[in-house]
Amino acid sequence: MYNPDKNYTLTGTVVLRDRVVPHGALSVRDGVIVYAGEREGAPVTGRIYDAGDDMIAPGFVDIHCHAGGTAAVHEDPYRASRHHFEHGTTSMLCTIYRGFTTDEYLGFIERIRAAMPECGNIKGVHLEGPYLNPRFGAESSGEGDRPIKENYRKLAATGLVKQWTSAPEVPGVLEFISDIASLGIVPSIGHSSAGTADVSEAVRRGARIVTHLFDATGASVEPTRYAGTIEVSFNAACLLQDGMYYELICDEKEIHVRGDLVRLAAKCVGKNRLIAVTDACKGESRETDVNIVNGELYGSLLTMDRVAKNIRALGFSYDEVFGMTSATPAEAIGLEKVGRLEEGYLADVLVIDADFNVKSVFTSY
Repeated sequence: MYNPDKNYTLTGTVVLRDRVVPHGALSVRDGVIVYAGEREGAPVTGRIYDAGDDMIAPGFVDIHCHAGGTAAVHEDPYRASRHHFEHGTTSMLCTIYRGFTTDEYLGFIERIRAAMPECGNIKGVHLEGPYLNPRFGAESSGEGDRPIKENYRKLAATGLVKQWTSAPEVPGVLEFISDIASLGIVPSIGHSSAGTADVSEAVRRGARIVTHLFDATGASVEPTRYAGTIEVSFNAACLLQDGMYYELICDEKEIHVRGDLVRLAAKCVGKNRLIAVTDACKGESRETDVNIVNGELYGSLLTMDRVAKNIRALGFSYDEVFGMTSATPAEAIGLEKVGRLEEGYLADVLVIDADFNVKSVFTSY
């Protein structure tokens, strides 16, 4: 499945950012794309591989992933990253949830750092908490839910935190968002019931991503003030913003997010602002890709190939699917030259069939 070749030409159906080229070619030299487009006139670099009826597409980019199979990313990053690599994820952030002390977070981050030379698809860490609305999360770490600069600056100083999720209504979070944005970390907002004012202020201070839109959210006024009406929810407040990106967990049963809500989000903000994620959590594989523990929803058992298949089933085109699963997530967290089949981009490439079964994986690393 893994092909270590760094100089090659692939022929077949090429999935570009804005279109699909049926009779296309991709040329790679030293792990970098030098051509992507029509087959006629394409330069030949190294060995020629014919993809036949399969597609040539960018490797998946997953920015929200807690585990791979039975391996949590902070416990066994090697096994977790390998699990997702085998399903086409060539770039991922290791997501660590709330519930740990600063020293525990530091230990996990260093464990992930140690794995990165061997696990080329790990690009950094996403911290989901601990500064979340307790209505939409697990127990706090014992250090409190409010940001303490001395603590969070230690985590920021590791240089591995690329994305950090917090809830705007938690005291001190707006200042926290400004601070981490100044340090080059992409602030996300989620697990929240913030209204339009707090969401808008968070965006003004640098928040760039909404963590799993339509999940673990509420409204700032509950119950509604007037019978028969609804308040502005956190989700609606986020969709009102300009320049944001929106994570979506698209499982096969539409439990995390209903298909119509995915289509609504696309209509509101545009398909190029949507990010598909797995939110994969530790669990035994089963027939469904939803993780139900003791009757309650606990993340997913998704891999990005399954995510892509589920999005396609909602009526999105192949180039739109790979936009949501590759180009847009890379763009949102500032991964340079990743997620697209374009000249100058790193050659993290999949040969994948129309049902999203991964046949071959080529990487730049």
